[in-house]
Amino acid sequence: MSKIPFNLLQNVRKSLFFGLIILLAISSIAYQQKDLFFRIKQSLEIFSEAFSLIVVEFVDKIDPLELMGTGLNAMFESLDPYTNYFDASSNEQAEILNRSNFSSIGIQVDIKENSAVVVRVIDGSPAQRSGIRTGDIILSIDGLSTETLVPEEIENLLMGEIGSKVTLTVETQNATIDQLRLSRAKFEPKSLGYAAYLNLSGQPVIELNMDTQELEYIDSSKTELNQGVAYLQINEFGLGVNTEFRQALQAMIEKSEPYGLILDLRGNPGGLLQESIQMLDFMVEPNITVAETKGRLDEYNTRYITREVPRYTGPLVVLIDQGSASASEILSGVVQDLDRGVVVGERSFGKGLVQIIKPLPYNNSMKFTISRYYIPSGRSIQSLEYTHDTNNTAFQRADDNVYKTKNGRVVHGGRGIEPDLQTNTELLSPFQLELLRLGLVGEFVQQLELPIAAIIDDELIQVMTKRFMDNFEPTRLQIWNKMITLTDSLDYLLNDKNVLNANTKESILQINDHITELANDYLIEKHGEIEMVLGLELIRFYRGNQAWKRASLAIDPAVISGIQLLNELQDYYSIVQ
Repeated sequence: MSKIPFNLLQNVRKSLFFGLIILLAISSIAYQQKDLFFRIKQSLEIFSEAFSLIVVEFVDKIDPLELMGTGLNAMFESLDPYTNYFDASSNEQAEILNRSNFSSIGIQVDIKENSAVVVRVIDGSPAQRSGIRTGDIILSIDGLSTETLVPEEIENLLMGEIGSKVTLTVETQNATIDQLRLSRAKFEPKSLGYAAYLNLSGQPVIELNMDTQELEYIDSSKTELNQGVAYLQINEFGLGVNTEFRQALQAMIEKSEPYGLILDLRGNPGGLLQESIQMLDFMVEPNITVAETKGRLDEYNTRYITREVPRYTGPLVVLIDQGSASASEILSGVVQDLDRGVVVGERSFGKGLVQIIKPLPYNNSMKFTISRYYIPSGRSIQSLEYTHDTNNTAFQRADDNVYKTKNGRVVHGGRGIEPDLQTNTELLSPFQLELLRLGLVGEFVQQLELPIAAIIDDELIQVMTKRFMDNFEPTRLQIWNKMITLTDSLDYLLNDKNVLNANTKESILQINDHITELANDYLIEKHGEIEMVLGLELIRFYRGNQAWKRASLAIDPAVISGIQLLNELQDYYSIVQ
């Protein structure tokens, strides 16, 4: 009887050993899966019995559908702000709002640390004209607190008939609380907000006509077509924006010789991820995994890979702020991770969760989170985690891993996208925004009744600034108004207690006079800021939003920083290389 070779016996043992391990692993997974389904069945039986008992036997009559909605909403609130239940009436209301004569005020809100944060303000909207800006917090809408509302509920509250009023309580980034009353308006926000070829001063030389989609010279005397940059503002990643972006950039490249591209994603809340990926295809080499989604189920795991030979390979600057979220963060994060360009501005919002909407019986539906986004360095852009308990507290993600870009620069995960070059991204100062929120500039401009053909030049703006300042009471501003209110309260309190003598009364009057003097001096110091915001609003009112955008670029600090960086390529390459 022949012996089995030792090597063969050893291989058989190894095969049996590894086979046993695989079998045990499969068995373990199958057991876990079986255990999960058992617990689901067990939970449903308990819930069904408790639900039936409450509906049938509770002392007061209970509507089963309302109770079900309450239970689902409470369950979803323990997960994250993006997981929501929509009953049949909510779905019907959404359909009505989408196809009817309803309008809004031009903001988009997301939930961060249990606050309704403004992540987008549409150019030319009632919200922008009233001074609302990215990062402001909406505390209430028509007296209803936003503390427990989800983004979809806030959006519905902001919508209404054209011309109807809505009252917002807004906390600004300076921690001041303003109450604003705005009129809803109908407008069609464009995904590609603006496109132009800018000279070194930030002034448009060639501009894309947003109606005809044709490039036009702003001033035919300007011929600096090899001394500037292409500028494109993407408001959101709506359907088709990638095509608009490509056509506009290609047309500018053919008509001029830009030595760089500024891609403005400030206030862009995201949208269709595929549009941002196709935009990257135009600028990034092929066969690179630029984004991945990872969830518990394989069907929700997706890799996004560039396919095309890039058509634009020049220097690139991406502008972001705290309103840049989701697809905007993926695009800017990919540019950063691949050292394809420089990210300029402020830290982004930090939304790296993927949601899906699925139908439920009887025309109900639910939206829930299925995966997270990851970009080439391996990091997640999601900035918050949730405790998934009764309070569902949001907390900053702790990601201590070291991530590196293609060229070895260290970047951080769990913080949104942090810019390579931090700079001020706000066009207007807090003082200028307060003037807008008070409605003072808008009222003044609308009452001027200038001829339609009036030339809005520096001379006219200076004359109007003087007229505005001559008729403006600076104690209406919050800082001085609070002081006057305090002294008036002191006067009333002392008088009420019968302890207000003539000397004290005189002292209070002198304090008020001194406050007024300080307020007037403050107004004189702000002459330049008043002239700037008044000039922009004159241009917007009499020439339209595109003319306003054209005038604002040369005084936009983030745009100027981008132009300077592209003009000094030594500084640019010192960052990416």
